[in-house]
Amino acid sequence: LPEGAELYLDRGYESHLYEDLLREAQEVVPMVIRRRNSRRYLPWMQYLAIVGRRVVETVGSMLHHLFPRRIHAVTQEGFVIKVLTFVLAHNISLLTQKMAG
Repeated sequence: LPEGAELYLDRGYESHLYEDLLREAQEVVPMVIRRRNSRRYLPWMQYLAIVGRRVVETVGSMLHHLFPRRIHAVTQEGFVIKVLTFVLAHNISLLTQKMAG
C-alpha cells in the first residue's frame, strides 16, 4: 500500500498493537469500525470509517454480480488479466449508464 493509504477494518481486526505497527512502520492509516465502549472510539472517525466501508462494500457487491461463478485461468497472469477486464467492463458499464441517464 502507498504511504498515507487508508485501510478499512471491521471490529474483528481491532488490535491496538497492529494498528500502531501499521501506522508507524508502513505509514498506513487504519480506519477501524469500533465499539462505542472502546478506548480509541472517536465519533467523527467512526463516521468516516463507516462511510468509507460502505463504498468499498457497494463496489465489491457490484463487481461480485458481474463476475462468473468461476474464473478459469491457467496462469496467474491470465487470472489477473481476466479480473482486470471484469473491472474495466464494470467501469465502462457505469459510464454508459451515467451518460445515458
